[in-house]
Amino acid sequence: MRLLIVEDDGAAARQLAGDLAELGHDCEIAGDGRVALIQATGTRFDAILLDCLLPFVDGIAVTALLRDRGIDLPIMMISAVDDLDHRLIALEAGADDYLIKPAAPAEVDARLRVILRRGASTQKSGVMWAGDIEVNEVKRSATRAGRTIKVQNIEFRILCELVRNANTIVTRQMLYEAVWNYDFVPRTNIVESHMTRLRNHLSTAGERDPIATIRGVGYMLTDKA
Repeated sequence: MRLLIVEDDGAAARQLAGDLAELGHDCEIAGDGRVALIQATGTRFDAILLDCLLPFVDGIAVTALLRDRGIDLPIMMISAVDDLDHRLIALEAGADDYLIKPAAPAEVDARLRVILRRGASTQKSGVMWAGDIEVNEVKRSATRAGRTIKVQNIEFRILCELVRNANTIVTRQMLYEAVWNYDFVPRTNIVESHMTRLRNHLSTAGERDPIATIRGVGYMLTDKA
């Protein structure tokens, strides 16, 4: 993969670039947010590895600006900030993943390949998987362990977001924006109501509920048995 590493610590950036080069990747380095925006919009990369605390433009702002410009390449945050609220803000801004420093190069490589593989599969066929759940956005169909799941349009769109972000927290705000196109939090329990119906369709007697509620934050669909 051709990767852009955005890190203001030059030694750390060179170390990560060298480690990833040994795994077969071609890496370029940007030392601050402004340079990252220029390089990401002017050069073809397969993914961006982005620190959060950057000079001039921070990593979350870089992510939001790139998404606003229609640049949808994978963005992986790699940050020393181990704070749930900060991680959620980064994911809501458009990051695909968030790793805490120090991040092992092998894990960075593995996570990038999962993100890219998932994106490639979706682009080709509209099909996404998470464990035994499969959704087809083109045909608007869903199955679990081969069993057809019949859901209304809103529940299907929620399910697609959960599968797309499997094993990652999907906040209520993310669902408001992706499913309802709201840029505000409505004073209703609209998400909870649809989530209850979706759970009822997903899990028959004896089946594990694959959707975990993250209290006060949102939901996470897990592909673990």
